[in-house]
Amino acid sequence: MFTNKFLFADDAPGGGNTPPAKPNATAAIPAADVDFMDVAKAVAASWLANPAITLVWKNSSDFDKDVQAYASSLGSRISTGSLRPGQTLTLKQLDKKVNDAVTEVKVYIEKKYKKANAPAQFARFGIVKDQTTYRFSKDRNNRKAAFNLMIAAIAADGFGAEEYGTAFWTNLQTDYNTALAAASTTTGDVSEKVATKNQQKLAIKKVLTNLLFVLRGNYPDTFKEMYRKWGWKKESY
Repeated sequence: MFTNKFLFADDAPGGGNTPPAKPNATAAIPAADVDFMDVAKAVAASWLANPAITLVWKNSSDFDKDVQAYASSLGSRISTGSLRPGQTLTLKQLDKKVNDAVTEVKVYIEKKYKKANAPAQFARFGIVKDQTTYRFSKDRNNRKAAFNLMIAAIAADGFGAEEYGTAFWTNLQTDYNTALAAASTTTGDVSEKVATKNQQKLAIKKVLTNLLFVLRGNYPDTFKEMYRKWGWKKESY
């Protein structure tokens, strides 16, 4: 049973005694992507099965193709977006590994230059002051650049053979750059797919809105029932 009503003038208190107002056809069009897709697919199928219903500027076959394209874009966006959690976790784990390793390298520096003199050497290793502590920059692009400084300074100061020496930092740099590039690519892909999906959604919404008007015009006494038959699952989303 539907608890909400389509928002049309005749449904207002007073019925036909009130001045007619423009129907709010979008009340029956869901905003959520998956719900929107479900309604669009149902309406597209209904329109193909009812050729008597027409729009001058769009036919049922082209609309069905638009809906299928939207469904494909939505699926691709969801699939691409699903990569983000794993990539985010990988970067967090690598960030922790970097932070722990920087702490150990600071010990090397303090032993060689004495603790009081060590801060003057940190910048050569890509280590910067962050409030009260010295570390790699939290900004990942700056952190990426700091690897080169660390690797060069590790070799120059004779720490290359240490546990957190040349091999460690070279391998960590490779892993970090790979993870950062993957995350950046995913972010770009998601943004592009979202833009495409949203454009398709606007075009489909325009058709759905006008089909609501046309159905009401053709079935003035039973339009609500027709909406349900055509695929609008609710009277208001």
